[in-house]
Amino acid sequence: PQRVLRNKDYRLIHNINFKMPFPIDQDFLVSPTYQDLLNRTVSGLPTHWYRTIDQYYYRSQWELYNLHDDPHELHNLASDPDHTSVLAQLRNELLDWQIRTEDPWRCSPGGVLER
Repeated sequence: PQRVLRNKDYRLIHNINFKMPFPIDQDFLVSPTYQDLLNRTVSGLPTHWYRTIDQYYYRSQWELYNLHDDPHELHNLASDPDHTSVLAQLRNELLDWQIRTEDPWRCSPGGVLER
């Protein structure tokens, strides 16, 4: 699951279960589009996508993109020290929304006990 907050300048993405591969529906796996992407990736051919399969599967817990400077969302600014205040502000706004809407994922992943 993901939660996304966007304003006119930035998009914040919280990949809640970021330690796990991105789930893909079974019907998508057999689709011609996915098969073409997979075959091109395996063959080392251009995919004509902005990201690789691995970049879709394995994501950081937090992604922050400047929508003006990076419209294809290729450069994650979440760990950039120059964007610390923007990240903190948007994370707080997202948490406020999750509390207001009683989002069941608001405690995750840090609130989930693991053995």
